[in-house]
Amino acid sequence: MMMSSDMMIPPGYRFRPTDQQLINHYLLRKAIGLPIPWSILEKDLYGENANPWDVFSDVSDSAWDIVKDVNRVIYVFTKLSKVNAEKTRIARRAGCGTWEGQTTRKIFNASKKLIGFMKMFSFKVTKEGGSEDRDDHWIMHEYSLAGVSLQYELKYKDYYKLDVYTFVLYILGFILRSSD
Repeated sequence: MMMSSDMMIPPGYRFRPTDQQLINHYLLRKAIGLPIPWSILEKDLYGENANPWDVFSDVSDSAWDIVKDVNRVIYVFTKLSKVNAEKTRIARRAGCGTWEGQTTRKIFNASKKLIGFMKMFSFKVTKEGGSEDRDDHWIMHEYSLAGVSLQYELKYKDYYKLDVYTFVLYILGFILRSSD
């Protein structure tokens, strides 16, 4: 995590927002152009040169968080791009592979109203020369707005200029495979 120079974080602090906090305090605020309470990187996670191990090669070790059972985790915003003219499919290709969807979960607020989705993806090498010699496994959680979050967002933006899928928030992590 990056922090501003005037922000002091106590030793032992861990950035562990809930799904609801990620949607309401980060993704929604980013989408409507309001400041967010913590600086989150913006990275392009998709495209020809977007192997996950390359995309984050320039990120300092302090930006990564160590989590039990996952070696490193980082929070990032990215912009999505569409595959087709109807804008119904999202481009998931990244470098020598693709992000494959595993699960989708709805996120509700305290009033039991839908505010977003969390989708889990894993990176699969699909091209020769990929990461077959690497000993890591990349996972990604994608957070997107939905339901009442979109209604709230529409109050602040011109409806015709709004692209609700422009920004999504990701939690990326990788697990080092054991050499058993």
